[in-house]
Amino acid sequence: MVKIVTYNVNGLRPRVAQHGSLRRLLDALDADIICFQETKLSRQDLSGDVIMAEGYEAFISCNRTSRGRGAYSGVATFCRVTSAFSSQEVALPVAAEEGFAGLQGSAKDSETIGDFILQMPVEEEGLGEITREELLRLDNEGRCIITDHGHFVLFNLYGPAIGEDDEERVRFKLLFYKILQKRWECLLALGKRVFVVGDLNIAPGSVDRCDAPPGFEKQMFREWLRSMLRENGGPFFDAFRSKHPERTGAYTCFNQKVGAEEYNYGSRIDHILVSGACFHHCNSVEDHSIFHCHVEDCEIMNHFRRGDLENISKWKGGRSIKLEGSDHIPVYIVLNGMPELPVHSTPSSAARYLPEIRGRQQSIVSFLSKGKICEVEDVPGLIMSQNRANESCCSDDLESKSISKEELPTAITEFSGGGNLPSPTCKRRNLDHWINEGSSSNSENSNATFLSQRGVKASLYGIKSMSSKKNKHNLSSQPTIKSFFRRPEPRAGDANIISLVGSVDTVPIMDELCYPKDDSMPENIQCTAAAEDQDNSVSCSLSTDKRNVATLEWQRIQQRMKMSIPLCKGHREPCIPRSVKKGSNIGRQFYVCARAQGPSSNPEANCNHFQWASVKSKGKRQ
Repeated sequence: MVKIVTYNVNGLRPRVAQHGSLRRLLDALDADIICFQETKLSRQDLSGDVIMAEGYEAFISCNRTSRGRGAYSGVATFCRVTSAFSSQEVALPVAAEEGFAGLQGSAKDSETIGDFILQMPVEEEGLGEITREELLRLDNEGRCIITDHGHFVLFNLYGPAIGEDDEERVRFKLLFYKILQKRWECLLALGKRVFVVGDLNIAPGSVDRCDAPPGFEKQMFREWLRSMLRENGGPFFDAFRSKHPERTGAYTCFNQKVGAEEYNYGSRIDHILVSGACFHHCNSVEDHSIFHCHVEDCEIMNHFRRGDLENISKWKGGRSIKLEGSDHIPVYIVLNGMPELPVHSTPSSAARYLPEIRGRQQSIVSFLSKGKICEVEDVPGLIMSQNRANESCCSDDLESKSISKEELPTAITEFSGGGNLPSPTCKRRNLDHWINEGSSSNSENSNATFLSQRGVKASLYGIKSMSSKKNKHNLSSQPTIKSFFRRPEPRAGDANIISLVGSVDTVPIMDELCYPKDDSMPENIQCTAAAEDQDNSVSCSLSTDKRNVATLEWQRIQQRMKMSIPLCKGHREPCIPRSVKKGSNIGRQFYVCARAQGPSSNPEANCNHFQWASVKSKGKRQ
């Protein structure tokens, strides 16, 4: 038995985070072959935590073009295997290919699956001549990965979603499916069985869309998809609809922006299509297809729907909590009677062999890159490591120096005689300056005792703050004079640091930082410090008054907005404001019903109230 699952994850990293790990996500789906769409990964984003899982082999396709935004699109196929080498398992493919036009790197280096070659130039009805650049764009968005499992060829697809007024993307989507159709026909002509799974972004009929509008089925992409199905003369079975022809309300995608999952207001755009003969040796294709003989079940995995709808708050233009999960629901198919394959190993295009996963040889540039910022070691050293200092990105070329346990009391004594306190930015230039300047000054024992007993905490705070502030401030940032006269916060390691000074047995803890006497502090600094304290108290009271005024003003604005918001016609409840995002009315505000979207037959659902916000003329506003 072989189980295949297709799931639009709406970002693979969020789903991995939701389940705790990639392995847990895959195990929760419990299938032999798992096909993800909309992974939203670029090649630069690839890492083992989202691609590699024990017991699974991965095959991926990433978008190669940004189209003015971040990573989007992307597909990945995970195959559960007991061994990646010398295996007979059907889940492990014998070959894999990225893209379907036969122009990607893996296809150039080896034969394409089914020896598919497009003769250039390509002519297609309704599209005219198709250039090689257009074909490359089809595969550059990372929308297809093909795996050959011996008994069948599996297409993992993420179809383009487009706006009807975007002519360029309409042409792209039409070309996408036309070239895919050529690829399928080529494989079927060779006697291959073809499985197509994924988010095609097409709902085939009205039964596959809640409240389908008139003319819904006449759209050209829906007509194309139905032409591919057996009931309309095509080669494929729609596995779910063929198993459940009368089921309604079976949807796989819900619009998160309107709370569509609350009232099951969705569409079925995630499909599993199968085509080909069965494994029985008979001439009747009609009664012995792969679908009739080997498809045991096909179902929507509704337990993966976002949130527990019975225990979450109702939608009121949004929710107070964000629901975890994708806006799609997985679909699975179970196949029976699949014989084992000849011994084979993982294809070379597997994710395990990608440079981003396996690692690549370092270039010489990596050895010439900017080093890391140096840090001062915590206790028991209070010593700047020579190696770490050499790696620091200081702006000068001075030799780095360290302050040892024996040198620290001397340095403190020197500071009391007129030396400068070292800057918390820990530049080697400042350390040299401090030591050199201190050595030239004449200090007395009384000054050393004074500073040891009363100012040691300030000195140690300046040194200790080096390591704690390194991660927050760049080396080039300039400290202010005020930063040297702040009250230090007590720390658990202060006792250990003080013990390293050596000669002082006990250090009295001061309630506040002790400044030097008037004769050792310049007069302008004393005045500045006093003035700054006074300014701070005044500015604090002013800022409090401003915050109170702002709060009252905001409450007044909210109350005025509440009074001006209209009520919806269906429920007589306050509407929610929205604005037009594009088109001729871009930026214009309107109001809609705040309830979640649902079937028109449900009175509890959105009443479809719409009202433009009033636009006052310039004369009235003045």
